Parts: sequence; C-alpha cells; structure tokens
Amino acid sequence: MAKNQVGRTFRYWYEALYQGSSDFLTPAVRSLGDIIDDIHESRDNSELLPLPVWEEAVSAGFVPDRNGYLSLLRDVAIGLTIRDLEKRCDKDEAALIHLIRILDEIDQSISRLSEKIEDYYIALHPAGLSGYERNISSLIESLAKDQTHPISHLARNIQRVRESRTLISQNVRDYATKCLPNMSALCGPLVSARLLAGAGSKHHLAGMPAASFQVLGAGPSLFMHLTSGTNPPKHGIIYQYKGVHHAKRRVRGRVSRVLACQLAIAARIDYFRGVPDDEFIRKAGEKIYRAGKPE
Repeated sequence: MAKNQVGRTFRYWYEALYQGSSDFLTPAVRSLGDIIDDIHESRDNSELLPLPVWEEAVSAGFVPDRNGYLSLLRDVAIGLTIRDLEKRCDKDEAALIHLIRILDEIDQSISRLSEKIEDYYIALHPAGLSGYERNISSLIESLAKDQTHPISHLARNIQRVRESRTLISQNVRDYATKCLPNMSALCGPLVSARLLAGAGSKHHLAGMPAASFQVLGAGPSLFMHLTSGTNPPKHGIIYQYKGVHHAKRRVRGRVSRVLACQLAIAARIDYFRGVPDDEFIRKAGEKIYRAGKPE
C-alpha cells in the first residue's frame, strides 16, 4: 500500500488518477504531471506499487479498455523515465561533454576550410604565397579585408568562428576545472574533457583501469593491432598532454603509463569526492615528471 501527497492510500499505480476514500474512488481532474509526482514520491519512499493485469483495472472502472490502460501506462512510464533522467543528470558534466565535442568539430571545420582557401590561393597565385610564409591565418586575415575578393565573406566567417571557438574553449576550461578538478590539474582541462567525452560519463571514467586511460581515443590503432598484428598503441588522447608529446621518444611510453595510472586515480577522486586533493596532485605530478626524465 502507498500514499499520495494528500495521504490517501492506494494499491495500484493507476489509482493515483482518482480521489476519494479507498472504497469510493471517483476520477480526479488532475494533470499527468501530478499523477507522475504521486507515483514518483511513492517510489522515493520505497513504496512499491504492484503492476496488475489490465483486466483488473478495467473491471474496477479505472480505464475503459485495454488500449486505455496501455496508453495511460505508456504516458506514465515515459514521464517517470524523464523525471529519473532529470534527477540523475549532472548538467555540468553533460555541458562539458557536448562543449568539447563542439570544440573539436569547430577545429576540424576551420582546418578543412583553411586548407581549401590555401589551395584556392595557390592555384590563382602560385608565387604569391611566399609572402605569407605559409601562414594560413595571415592569408585569411588578408582575404577578409579585401571586400572585392570572391571568398572574402568566407574568410570573415572563419574569423568569427575562431572568436566563438575562443569563448567555447574558455567555457570548457571552466567546466572541466569544476567537474574534474584533479584530472584537470594533472593533464589540463582540455585533455580531461576529451577523456570524459571518450568515456561518456564520470561514472564510466571512474570505473576504467589505467590501461584503458592510456589507449582511450586510439580505437583505430588498437583495432589494427588486434586484427593485423601491428604494434599496439602506446597512447591515445593523453598524447595531447604536453608531458607526453614533448617527451623523448624512448621514454614516451613510460610517461604515458605513469600518467594513465595517476589519471585513473584522479578520476575516482573526482567522481567520489569532487574536490581537489592537493597532496595527491603534488605527488602525482612528481611521478609524471620523474617518468619523463631519461635514465
């Protein structure tokens, strides 16, 4: 038996539709949201509402027929699912995942368009590109100022997108520092955000072993290793961390392993505590630094 918000006892989930005493129930003029609130409150109070066969609901007069019962059950189930998602969803985490994906899409788009503009300019001015020293940013800036050029409008749009990228990048840093304080302190907020996006959630990230951290984002290389017998990848997304890609080649794999181990611990701290651990950050940073020193 469960009780709704006004204390009335009912046996089945659909009785939340009705009001009155337990013996004489009459249809209540209530919104679907109010019905979902009653059922959701009962579940929060660990009061389980039995799910009867539809014939019982029809014979009791709660619904006219089987289709009415199934339609009502569907609407309530969808409403409860949405309510659960809203309750469990970490909006900062979701925002961070989508912002870093948007940022990566912007980078790819800018890179592709810049290459096309460079190809266009070289085709028309084979000897003129030397003055730009192959600096595509200077070329785009020059084309944006030339109002008569056919692609000046495109060049100006690329500049606007770059300005938007700067703002989004700062938002990513802010969200990552808030959601993943320890990981951000070890490998930077952008790398941390990409690791989170690759894992899908902080929950999955906290459950990953260090070996998975090391190769996260290296799916194609790992697939080639498993199918063709090529050398296994030593790093994935964590290669973007300056301590890895600036390390000497012979110690790069070791730095990746140590960094992955410390990130696995940092992810658990971020998930269960959610606050920076200065002592851990200091010790982990020392281990990563020592791993990058040649023997």
